[in-house]
Amino acid sequence: MTVTDSPASPLIAVRSYPDRVLSDRHGYHQLLLGLEGAVELEVAGRGRRVEPGILVPIPSGDTHHYLAPRDNRTLVVDLPEAWCETLALEAGLTPHVRRLSPALMAGARQLDEGEPTALAAWLSSAMMMPAHTVGEPRLRLLRLLPEIEADLARRWRVRDWAVRCHLAEAAFARQFHALTGRSPHAWLIERRLAKAMTLMAETSASITEIALVCGFGDTAHFSRTFRDRHGLSPRDWRQAQPVATSASKPSR
Repeated sequence: MTVTDSPASPLIAVRSYPDRVLSDRHGYHQLLLGLEGAVELEVAGRGRRVEPGILVPIPSGDTHHYLAPRDNRTLVVDLPEAWCETLALEAGLTPHVRRLSPALMAGARQLDEGEPTALAAWLSSAMMMPAHTVGEPRLRLLRLLPEIEADLARRWRVRDWAVRCHLAEAAFARQFHALTGRSPHAWLIERRLAKAMTLMAETSASITEIALVCGFGDTAHFSRTFRDRHGLSPRDWRQAQPVATSASKPSR
């Protein structure tokens, strides 16, 4: 987890968040406004979903975790505590999520950190919008994904994932697909193949070693799956890559 100091003045940027769970905490207030796609967010234990038109505040000092399963664009506004206090804006930086009007969305796209007066006026209007009810958070699922990726050699079963998320298997599968855009099985295969490709390109480990570390039952299973997805065998794919510079072996 990174801990970031407060900027000297407000900062405005459009960011794209990654498809893995990251954690952060900083000494300034932050606003996330969805422009495209979605970002799953947990702030101080509360689940939030940053979608187009949804404004989510992150109060200074609150630990938050985030994940974006697909392409996304998010407007991020970093607000120094002293700046907010001077302009009496802190009262509006509550945990409430707000859905902004089209006019406020248009104004957000024109924000410039070099114009603090315009930013303060926009913030005052945005904070007057009524609180918006968010959907059921997928917090347990957010925490589960990095655990799976860290141990791809394990014989994972979807029903076990569902139990850990306190969901029926069918409900879990629906939430998983909504979050990642893939079925649990397809997502797991994709992650295993991605790790295998990294190991083949960056280590001198054998195809058999890589297959087992990535959770495939044997080399034949790995080769079939890889060929179905990429149109050639793992060995042929590896031979087409630059020579690996590392002689290290993959860890289980």
